[in-house]
Amino acid sequence: MIQSMTGFGRGTAGKGSSKVIALIKAVNGRFLDIKIRGIDINPADEKSIRDIISEKLTRGTIHVNLEFEGNGKTQSLSFNKDRFEAIEGILLKVQKEYGRHLDLGDIVNANDLFTYSDTESIDSNQLGKAVDKACNEVIQMRKTEGGKLKSDFESRLSKLEGILSQLEKELPEEFNKREKRFRARISELLNGTPVDENRLAQEIAIIGEKADVTEETVRLQSHFQQFNSLLTIDAPAGRRLNFLIQEMGREINTIGSKSYSEKVVSHVITLKDEAEKLREQIQNIL
Repeated sequence: MIQSMTGFGRGTAGKGSSKVIALIKAVNGRFLDIKIRGIDINPADEKSIRDIISEKLTRGTIHVNLEFEGNGKTQSLSFNKDRFEAIEGILLKVQKEYGRHLDLGDIVNANDLFTYSDTESIDSNQLGKAVDKACNEVIQMRKTEGGKLKSDFESRLSKLEGILSQLEKELPEEFNKREKRFRARISELLNGTPVDENRLAQEIAIIGEKADVTEETVRLQSHFQQFNSLLTIDAPAGRRLNFLIQEMGREINTIGSKSYSEKVVSHVITLKDEAEKLREQIQNIL
């Protein structure tokens, strides 16, 4: 079944203050564009996350936010023993060699001897699990919205098929009307002069050939069938659907350019309107 490109997912892994939360928002995009923000991660973990997302989400602009439970406020305080002993040794040497006493507090501050650091360590496996869970939720939302879009596509496609069928039924009658007008106009211009029926039949045949849209209607019906088939496949179909709707537009435009009656032109306008609505919706398909 087709999927939408938009979706949201939330995944968690781990326990306590080290619990990792992954929030993923997917929106429309021609290609896969992954944007990661939040807690700092090493390049290896970032590559792993990108690989998971590339495999599962395939296409779209993907916003990923990574954070710890409780925003990672837990910190630990560590004392730099080696630095303290080095400074203390220098102060003693100054006092011994120069007879001057220097107070430790005058030359260093707390930040020189103490270091605050986050106690949370990022577990690569937990990080991957959180992202994987978030991706699965995105996929589920994509499928749900894709199902709704599928119903809309089928409804519009059915309408297009009905309009085309009606147009095909009316074409012979509309051509007969055109032939009668053509004959009447020729008789009017000749003003009683005998008409060469063979030559007239040839001209009418030429007009009929130029106005014939059989090839266009057959191709359009084929596009409708292919479009319907693509709505049921599991693989991404957005690009192929977009190509088909462009081909439909070309065939409809050609039918319009060959049209010679208001009734046919009216059908063509409706076909173009429905096809354009399909094209707009397809931009959201994976």
